[in-house]
Parts: sequence; C-alpha cells; structure tokens
Amino acid sequence: MNEILAIGLILFFGYFVGRLISRLRMPTVTGYILLGLAFGVSLLKIIPKDLNLRLTWLIEFALLLVAFNVGTELRIDTFKRLGKPLILIIVLETVGAFLFLFMGMMLMRQGVALSLLIAAIGCATAPAVTVLVLNEYRAAGPLTQVLLACVGMDDAIGLTFYSICSSIAHGMFDKTQISVVILIGKIVLGVSISIMIGIAFGILLDLITRRVAYPLDILVIAVGTIMLVGGLLQLRPHGVRFSPLIASMAIGFYVANFAPRHRAIRGALEHFSMPFYVIYFVLAGARLDFRLLMALGLVAAVYLICRFGGKLFGAWLGGTISRAPRAIRKYTGFGLFSQAGIAIGLCLYAAKEFPQVGDVIVAIALGTTVVTELIGPLMTKFAILRAGEAYRR
Repeated sequence: MNEILAIGLILFFGYFVGRLISRLRMPTVTGYILLGLAFGVSLLKIIPKDLNLRLTWLIEFALLLVAFNVGTELRIDTFKRLGKPLILIIVLETVGAFLFLFMGMMLMRQGVALSLLIAAIGCATAPAVTVLVLNEYRAAGPLTQVLLACVGMDDAIGLTFYSICSSIAHGMFDKTQISVVILIGKIVLGVSISIMIGIAFGILLDLITRRVAYPLDILVIAVGTIMLVGGLLQLRPHGVRFSPLIASMAIGFYVANFAPRHRAIRGALEHFSMPFYVIYFVLAGARLDFRLLMALGLVAAVYLICRFGGKLFGAWLGGTISRAPRAIRKYTGFGLFSQAGIAIGLCLYAAKEFPQVGDVIVAIALGTTVVTELIGPLMTKFAILRAGEAYRR
C-alpha cells in the first residue's frame, strides 16, 4: 500500500459510502468514520498505522480549512444579536465538560495529573463534524450560529486548558515548581500572537483578492494564505505554543466581516475542501482501534457520560442565565457531542509528552472517539431538526 493508492481508495469508496449513508437518512460523516474503521487497524488493515501517520499532514490541512470555515460563521452582527448568551454558553459548556470529566476520572482513581490531562483533551468539540452536518442539512438560524461559534471557540479554550494542565502535570510527574506567572504569560502570548497573525493575513488576503479576477486565482491565494499561516505557527520559540487553528479561524473571521469579496473566497474554498474532509474522517476512523474501547470498559463509559453531561448541563446553564431562546437552551448541548480533530491531536501529543501514562490517554481519548463520531452527527442532526433550522439555507 502506498500513499496515492490509499488516498484513491478513500475518495473512491468514500463517495459510494457517503451516498449509501445519505439514502439511509444518516449524516455522511458517520459513513466516512465507518469506512475508516473498516479500512484501518480495527478490521481489514488496508491502511496500517504507519501509513496513516505519514498522511497526518492531510488531517492538519483539513483542520485548517475547517477552522477557516468556522471563522467565516462568526459574524459580528450575530455576536451583537446573541452576545451575552453566546459567550456564557461557550464558556460554560467547555468548563462544564472539563469539570465533569475531571471529577469522573478522579472517581475512577486515575490520579490528579492524568485526570487533568484527560479532562483538558475531552472538553473540546470536533468542528469538522458539526460543520459538515450543518452544511449537509443546509441549517440556518440562531441555534446553528451558536453551534458554529461554540465549536470554533471552545477549541481555543480547550487548547488553553491543555497548556495549563500539561504544565501542572509536568510539575507533578517531575516534582518541580511551576511559575504561574510565566505559564500564564506564555499562554496569553501564544493565543494573542496567533489571533494577530491571523488578522494580519486576513487583511493581506482581502487586499490581494480585490485585485484578482478569476475564481481559480482566488482559490490559489486563499489556500496559500491558510497553509502559510498554519506552517509558520507550528514553530515553538522559547516554549511558546501558537495555534494554527486559531489563526486560520481569525483569517475567516476577518474575511467574513470586512472583505468585500468574502462570498467569492468562501465559494472558491467550499468545493475544494470536500475531498480533504472525506480524507480526514476516513483516516481518523482508520487510526482508531475499537478493541481499546472494549478493554477500558467502565472508565470509557464514565468518560462518555461525563463529557456529554458536562456539555449538556453547561450549555443549558449558560442559556438559562442569559435568557437565550428556548431552542438554544434545550438543544445546544446535543450538537457538541462529537470529539475528534483537536482531541485526537492533543491525545497523540500528550502520549509523547507523558509516556508514563501515554497508553491510558490514547486508549481513553481515541477509543471513545469511535463512539462520539458515530453518535455525534446523529445528535447534531436531531438538534437542528427539533429546532426547525434544517433546510433553511
């Protein structure tokens, strides 16, 4: 098996599986995940783990496109209309999942350091899943806007939580003192610089596309801008962690709100992105070993219950405090169950950073992702259908 043949198999069979799943009235994301499970280490082993790792850059690129798409949905007029409810929901659904997961892992006697790491990894949502389901069902409305904002911003909060928890875990494992001031300074600096660089390249993209006539030229410069920023921010000077996803989201945010040709830019990227979404989901499914989930048993079950309960309770509490519309209070949590993307990346990174607990982290985070990626799209579909926002765009 070689890389080109693997990509060909993924796209060829992904098309037919997606059509089949659509006829069964299920989100196509579910079909891509199932195809990945069939091709991957769990069943046929057509795409072994070493080949999957060599194609990781395609997953990272797909996530950059997803982050840009999420950023284009963060409209200033939406924040003005749903400002207070939106902020409270985003913060409380992320914090709620983190606290529920931490308490659940502590009850399962996983230790403070490991519980902090697992809680930080699990509090983020998979933006690619939510975006693809919302696009597939042409959803539009207040709940759709809140879901897009949540999956975009709670990844930023999740990355921040992981930076804090990993520093604490290093101190506990190494028995060293942690400088809170330096830790906070690095986190704030990394996030701030990522946002500023994203805005700067968004301005540059806007200025260039004003002078470009053809859609293909717009596509080339847009993809080049996103990849350039994503590559630059993978550098780690002096231990400061930048976020390529936050920067890509900032580019999308600027383009959607300030670029006169934002529709041309979004249109050029929309059809181009789809093959990379298919590759991303199939590769994610192929990397997951279903036996890990079965081996964990009760710990995995507690993880899933706590994560969903924290998201549901946090979103409901934020909507209730801010007096958000009933549909937002009731259904936002259902659209935030999917876990992939950032969670998978942080899981693999944590396994390298903390080899003493790496096997447990991989087993819990990757094993449960099988369940969340199969159930999550169905929950998102349920939320937008019950809120009456499907097929309105």
